[in-house]
Amino acid sequence: MRDVNMQRQLTELKNNLCLRSTAGIEIEETIKHVIFLSFGNPEQRACVCKGIGDSYDAAWLHAAAEMEKKVSKFKIRPEWVKADVVTSIQEYTLSGFIKYISQLKINYFREGIAFDKRFKIAFLEQELNANVFIYEHPKDSAKTVVWQNINFYLKRNTGLNLLLGPDVVERVYTFTTESAFHDGEECYSLGSNWLNNGRRNIDLNRDNLRFIIEKTSDYLCEQVQKSGVFRYGYFPCFDREIEHYNILRHASTAYSMLEAYEVVQSPRLADSIKQALGYLVQKGVKQVKDAQGVERGFVVERTENNSIKLGANAAAVLALAKYTEVFGDDQFMPVIDSLVKGIEYCQRDSGQFVHVLNYPDLSVRDVHRIIYYDGEAAFALMRVYALDKQPKTLQIVEEAFRHFIANKYWRHNDHWLSYCSYELFIHKPEKEYLEFNLKNAQGILDFCLSRETTFATLLELLMATRKFIDYCKNKNLYVDLISEFDEEKLDAAINYRLELQLNGFLFPEVAMYFKVPKHILWGFYIRHHSFRVRIDDIEHNLSGYCNYYQHAWREEFVSDK
Repeated sequence: MRDVNMQRQLTELKNNLCLRSTAGIEIEETIKHVIFLSFGNPEQRACVCKGIGDSYDAAWLHAAAEMEKKVSKFKIRPEWVKADVVTSIQEYTLSGFIKYISQLKINYFREGIAFDKRFKIAFLEQELNANVFIYEHPKDSAKTVVWQNINFYLKRNTGLNLLLGPDVVERVYTFTTESAFHDGEECYSLGSNWLNNGRRNIDLNRDNLRFIIEKTSDYLCEQVQKSGVFRYGYFPCFDREIEHYNILRHASTAYSMLEAYEVVQSPRLADSIKQALGYLVQKGVKQVKDAQGVERGFVVERTENNSIKLGANAAAVLALAKYTEVFGDDQFMPVIDSLVKGIEYCQRDSGQFVHVLNYPDLSVRDVHRIIYYDGEAAFALMRVYALDKQPKTLQIVEEAFRHFIANKYWRHNDHWLSYCSYELFIHKPEKEYLEFNLKNAQGILDFCLSRETTFATLLELLMATRKFIDYCKNKNLYVDLISEFDEEKLDAAINYRLELQLNGFLFPEVAMYFKVPKHILWGFYIRHHSFRVRIDDIEHNLSGYCNYYQHAWREEFVSDK
């Protein structure tokens, strides 16, 4: 093989897998070894080839020879190489297979498939999902096999011009693998369990967490264009860019980038943050006089017929207040003040917030839209109060919390309310705010320990409670109340969510199977939403990891609330 680096990658991959899985599988009463080699780079979807042999070495030799042919034929620069060794196989009728996958959440089928027992036509799980071989009916959970996509992919990857379909395929063989990945510099063992299949096994220590925060914030930097607008996101299977834009998510993503900046202190990140905030202030914020002649600031959502959303005002305040805190630059304080007046306008005498107004007449469009708007608004005001100590700002939050407590808002398990109750308690250490926070977390701990989706805001909620409890213990406040809370389960949930969220991280070994890996590499995706990669999906993962990092290694930071 002429490429010395590729030769080294293959040797290290072979040695890695040899230590873990060389037993082979039974095919037609003989033991065979099946090895897949995937190779690619940031520019294009990975190619996959396989080798089958009577021994591990023979199968590897066949797979490597096939890889060399494809590298030459398709003129691919194989920066990344992944190896999979088949470890088990299960046989189904076609109808039995469809029944099996119909019991699973869409895109959560995590096995490879073969259409013949000799593995002449076989696909890794990553190939199957990244090329949409399975489709879910929108009205129910029943699944179908998308033969058109399979046949198209077969022709592209193998050159075979087949017309597979239910009239041809009678049986399906699912299989599991042990895997390893080489990025050109280092070889990684990959997970083989149901949820972490095909992504690297790493310890979430200080260095690795910082690495994730750096890579994710770098990704967001790349999405900020010169105008300050983000590339909003992709459906990566076919590299379809998401055209819709949401100014609320623009603001909240900038906020998460500011949290990341506190950790990584990157000049490039600082520049991107300033570009994004510049767009938010110049294009998103509008000044409107109310019926009494008071000028108030509102973030206007142009793509929703000029709607004013409470959550958008809140997200903008959070981002601008965080910028003021992090950079010690008060240039946005007049804008923050006007946006706070906009939030104040949305509050009724009961403490409840109205969620959506019309621009520019400020008439009510929706009294209630999304439960998260309430907590986000209250939390944003607490961040402003920390800057300006205006009694009116604190009063708005206290009135809102009276409404939240009276109406048992802890049942919503809202991460923003967890953040807010903690911040409010720092300035007003009243027992009811701690009780609220603990109830908000207690009701969701079992869910956190069992939910298979990455659900990034769960970690944010848990970390707010962890910080709250530690704060109270340090101050010797309400320790009797805390003693009734299951801290052991809280910490177990935090550790579980930290690890599980990595299953939504686009390591190169995951990204390489999608159409244009560089468009999504080091971002986060939502598996059951067609692997969607969108700025808000990324921001909540980033915020959760930043919160954990800052709390676990808080000695790095000048101040810790």
